[in-house]
Amino acid sequence: MDRDQLLRQLSAEQFAALEMQLYLDTHANDANAMRIFNMHQKNYLELKQHYEALYGPITVNYSTHNSWNWISDPWPWEKEAN
Repeated sequence: MDRDQLLRQLSAEQFAALEMQLYLDTHANDANAMRIFNMHQKNYLELKQHYEALYGPITVNYSTHNSWNWISDPWPWEKEAN
């Protein structure tokens, strides 16, 4: 999986976990929804760890670097095709 594919997958898992979290705000006793939330959250954390091992931190919150390498990369709208 290349960097862009990994970012897309990471975003998809984060989105799915957030959507399930919002659903659980009003359906706290839905065991199946909780299982799905946990699955997406686990997938997101694993993908994030994998991405950061390859390319460095994805958010500033957990950066231990002294520079912000990601600002050197093209932004998604600067690429020719998404």
